Amino acid sequence: MNIFDQYLTFLSRIDAETSRVSQRLSNELRCGPGCNDCCMSFSVLPLEAAFLAHNLTLNSQTRRQARSAAEISNRCPFLAGGLCLVYAHRPIICRTQGLPIAYVDEEREAVIVSACELNFPADRSSFAEEELLFLDPFNQELAELNSAFAAQRGDKDAIRRIPLRHIASGTGG
Repeated sequence: MNIFDQYLTFLSRIDAETSRVSQRLSNELRCGPGCNDCCMSFSVLPLEAAFLAHNLTLNSQTRRQARSAAEISNRCPFLAGGLCLVYAHRPIICRTQGLPIAYVDEEREAVIVSACELNFPADRSSFAEEELLFLDPFNQELAELNSAFAAQRGDKDAIRRIPLRHIASGTGG
């Protein structure tokens, strides 16, 4: 199985988990078409950048708009009219935004939760375990896939981050 096929399998697992959490919290989630407060010009790992670039099918006008947007704003260059131009191929960070994200802090022996304030007001102080998206195992698997991808390409800098604006402009990925 090639690395992109492995990455697609990984994406289906993360999509299943985000769907499970989303269904559990459906009465509280405000995310949907037009909600783009979290759509910033993030950076991604080389595997994610290459996958996005490989699947990028923007016409020349849309690509020019993406380049212009990336130059003048910290917003995601793939955002147009409040909608994601690359939704089907969006990176992990975009697939998980809005949900209560949990990380295990082994040093403090605690679970750290980060949640979107638009979905979950500050007065919501706790979540049940089944309402959390634990990203540590997914991040570990993504790191392993990315390392394998970098090794295949002879890339010595597997952990470098590639800004989405570079992918939009055709200079990254």
